Amino acid sequence: MASSRLVSLVRILTSSALLLCFCTCGYAQSTDFETFTENNGFTTPTGVESPAPCARDFTTPTLRVGGYLGALSQQGFLNTLYAPWRTHLEPNYLADIHAVYTVDRCTRLPLDIEVEGGIAKRFGEDHQIEVDLAPVVRWKQFPWNEYLYTNLRVGLVGASYVNSISSWEQENSDNGRGSRFLNFLVPELTFASAADASWESLIRIHHRSGIYGMINGVQGGSNYISVGIRFVAF
Repeated sequence: MASSRLVSLVRILTSSALLLCFCTCGYAQSTDFETFTENNGFTTPTGVESPAPCARDFTTPTLRVGGYLGALSQQGFLNTLYAPWRTHLEPNYLADIHAVYTVDRCTRLPLDIEVEGGIAKRFGEDHQIEVDLAPVVRWKQFPWNEYLYTNLRVGLVGASYVNSISSWEQENSDNGRGSRFLNFLVPELTFASAADASWESLIRIHHRSGIYGMINGVQGGSNYISVGIRFVAF
C-alpha cells in the first residue's frame, strides 16, 4: 500500500514537471510571445541567432544549497499566506536543509525551472523527520530589482514523506489518521543584493497537505512560516 502511494505521488510530480516545461517553453515559441517579449524589452540583437526559449545557461548559478527554520502556524494555508502577521504559532518547529538545481532557464522570459529536494527535522512538541521533493518555477523580474533583487518561487505539486505522523496533522486531517505521504507546496520570496550575488535570504511557507482529500482522504495539513538563507554552489 505504501509503495503504491509513493508511485502515485512520483507520477503526479513527474507529470507536473513535464507539463510545466511544455507549457512554459511551448508558449515561448509562439508568435504572440515574440511580440510580447519585444514589447517588454526582451529582444535579440540584430545578426544574433535567437536562442532556444528554455535552455541550460552555465554562466549563472545552476545549484544552490541552503536551509531555513520555521514555526508551525495555527491557521490554514490561505490565511497564513494572505495574512501572516495575524498568524498564531504553535510550539512546534522545523529545521530544513535543501538543494535547488536549475533544470532549465528561459532566455526570453525572466523565468527559471528548478527542482528542490530537502530534508527537515521537526522539534519542540514534534520530532518527525521529513523528506521533500518538488519542481519549482522562479520568476526573476520585479520593478525594484535594481535596489533589492527579489525573486518569487512557487512549487504547487511535490512529494513529502514523514517517518511518523504528528498529532497536529492527525487532528487537522479530517480522516483522524493523517498520512505519511502528502503533497508538498512552496510559495517563497528571495532577496539578494544583485542577480549574481553569492547568497540570498528567503521567506516561505513550508506546506504539506492532502490537496483537499485527493491523497488518502486528508483535507488539512501543516504550514510552517519559515526564514532562511541559500548559497550559490556553482
